[in-house]
Amino acid sequence: MRNRSKILIALGNEIKRGVASHQCKGDVPRMYVNYLRQRYNMDEWHHVSNVNSFICEKNNLILIKPVTSLEKNSGLVIKNILNYLNCEDLKNVCIILPDMYRSIGKFKYKNYTKIYEKLGPDFYNILNSNIINNVLNNNFLQLCIGVSNYPNEVKNAVVTTLQECLNDGELKKIFKTFQLADEYFNKKIMNSKVITTNYIHLKEKYPAMEPQKSFRRSTASRRYVLDVYRHMYK
Repeated sequence: MRNRSKILIALGNEIKRGVASHQCKGDVPRMYVNYLRQRYNMDEWHHVSNVNSFICEKNNLILIKPVTSLEKNSGLVIKNILNYLNCEDLKNVCIILPDMYRSIGKFKYKNYTKIYEKLGPDFYNILNSNIINNVLNNNFLQLCIGVSNYPNEVKNAVVTTLQECLNDGELKKIFKTFQLADEYFNKKIMNSKVITTNYIHLKEKYPAMEPQKSFRRSTASRRYVLDVYRHMYK
C-alpha cells in the first residue's frame, strides 16, 4: 500500500451473501462508501477473504466494508485490515459509524477517539475501547453519521435499533447528508484546499468554511468574506 493512501472503513450490520440490503440504520456507513464509489468512479467491490471484507480503490483512496457486524470485535477486524494493507499511520484512516445519538441528516468528523467515562458501559465506549486496544492508538479519524429520529426515537437494544429499516423520508435526508458531507470528505480525507458548495459557485473558499444554507445574492460577497475571517480567528 502506498504510504499516502487514505483508508475508509465503514462499520455496520453484517453483510449476508445472497440477501438484498434493506437499507437499515446500521447500513448507513456502507451506503456512504457506496455513494463515494459511484461519486468518484472507483473500481468495483471485490471480496478479500484474508480480511473477510469488500474492498475497492482508486488512486490514493481505499474503501472497505467488513462483512461482520460492528458489535463483533470490530477492533480486531480493523487491526487485521490495517496489517493486510501495511498501514502504519493511523492519521490516514477514517472509521465510519452509524451514530445513534445524532439525528438523521447530521454528521460529524472527529479528529481523535475519546472514551467518555461518565457514560460507563455505553455501546460506543465499548466499541471505541475495543478498537483502541487493538490498534494501540486513538489518533484515527471518525465519521459519525446520525441515524436517530429524535425526539420520536423508541429506546430499543442497540442491535434492534441498527436493524430498523429507514423510510423514504429518512433515506432522502441521508442521501442529502452524503452530498453535503462530500465537501468535508475533500477537506478531511483528501486534504483539499479548495471547497465549493451548491450555494456559492466558482469560489475558492477557506477550507474550514461551512456551507451557507441560504443567503441573498446582494450579500453573498460580504457573507463570504465574513465567514472566512470568522473561521480564521475563531
